[in-house]
Amino acid sequence: MAALQIVRFRTNPDVAEADIVAINERFQREIAPELPGLERREATRTADGGWVLVLRYVDMETATAPPADHGMEIAGALMSMIDMSTMSAEFLDVVSE
Repeated sequence: MAALQIVRFRTNPDVAEADIVAINERFQREIAPELPGLERREATRTADGGWVLVLRYVDMETATAPPADHGMEIAGALMSMIDMSTMSAEFLDVVSE
């Protein structure tokens, strides 16, 4: 059964919007297609400026597997822009499609 990962965060105050948008786009195009079991990744913005990422995996085992080593430069750049005190992630089983 498929699984979703929901990630919420805000950027650090000194991060320019153009910079987070650019690094997210790089992650979307260069890293996401290589992630094992990832079927879809969507990034959204809330009305008050927060970010929400929705990732769909083939199953929960794949969704919760340790991250791969590839793309660490881009992933690290993205993570450095996030205010980690605001970050949350949850994994959910898809029960209906």
